[in-house]
Amino acid sequence: MRPSLSVLLGLFVLTLATAAAVPPQSGFLDSYPPLQPDARHPGSFIYLAPGGSLKGLTKVQIDPILVWYSKDSTYQGIDPNELSAVTENLRKALVKHLEPTYPVVDTAGPDVLHLRIAITNVMAEKKKRGILGYTPVGFVIGAAKNAATAGPNINIASATLEVELLDGSGKRIAVAIDPLLGADIQKENLTWSDIGKVLDAAGTRLRGRMDSDNLHP
Repeated sequence: MRPSLSVLLGLFVLTLATAAAVPPQSGFLDSYPPLQPDARHPGSFIYLAPGGSLKGLTKVQIDPILVWYSKDSTYQGIDPNELSAVTENLRKALVKHLEPTYPVVDTAGPDVLHLRIAITNVMAEKKKRGILGYTPVGFVIGAAKNAATAGPNINIASATLEVELLDGSGKRIAVAIDPLLGADIQKENLTWSDIGKVLDAAGTRLRGRMDSDNLHP
């Protein structure tokens, strides 16, 4: 059975937020194709390459997730530990909800769907914090005692998720650009606990979409 590409693209849609126009180009993608609104997911935009197919792609390879700061961010201070906390915990959430049914592998192959992912339009905020307010190396969201109240320097309230799907040969299959937070999420003063829930929800939605699309005929 030939998998539905439009259905799989929905696994990257992390919200039902609305948007009036395609988000500005961050520069993450080498080239930006003509994107169209995803009718089933308001606020999201997709591009399907002519003749693109997911047939035979039964495994997933996820490149290191990148973070691109918005050009409109007046403060450019970057805490590398916070970046790692977001990207590593997002990857863990994706892997947790995909495996073991959908193996996540480290090497490319003819049966491997290659994903390039970036969290873009991220803002930075300067905050006055004591020594206990800084994010430690190897921080795991949800493990810290102050996760429910601690506020990070990184601001993802207006962030978007850019995803490029490539086949085993490196040929582009599709592109999806989605808002990271849903309309039901309080965007002001996000805590690490809030961010953890957003990232875990991303993994849950991805797994649900994978289950609805027959990648293993």
